[in-house]
Amino acid sequence: MMIDAFSSTAQKKRKEAGFSDKSETVSIDGSKTLAVREYISEIQGLAGKPDAVISEGGNIIPVERKPLAKKVRDRYIAQLLVYMRLVEEFEGKKPPYGYLILGPKCRRVKIYNSEERQRWLSKILEEMRAVIEGTPAVPSPSPKKCAGCEVRNECSVRADG
Repeated sequence: MMIDAFSSTAQKKRKEAGFSDKSETVSIDGSKTLAVREYISEIQGLAGKPDAVISEGGNIIPVERKPLAKKVRDRYIAQLLVYMRLVEEFEGKKPPYGYLILGPKCRRVKIYNSEERQRWLSKILEEMRAVIEGTPAVPSPSPKKCAGCEVRNECSVRADG
């Protein structure tokens, strides 16, 4: 079933986001007709629920929507890479890429599932697990962000700039 069948608005958004008629919608979070796919991996210690999952070119592709986003952020890429790991485990085939859909105009950004990106994600996950196990979190203050922070005068790690 194609997302186009849901409404003319959905069809318009789909075209604006750059999806072809050849991609088939498999899952949409919040849909009453297409069951959401939630992946929970005890092996990897990860869980996730992509906003949508599509079938494109014989691959299962996760899609994450960030309706208020103006630009791609590392945290969005990390989230999508986690979904790609989960899709590979549960669907049996590594997705070559995933999509971020940004902002109210639904700008589509293809994020490739490279070995380099997966190594970067592994490092982030290792750091997060270490914090959970008791290693102190290491802040990385930014002069720009610290300048606008309400508690900067009380902060011992602020970036003075």
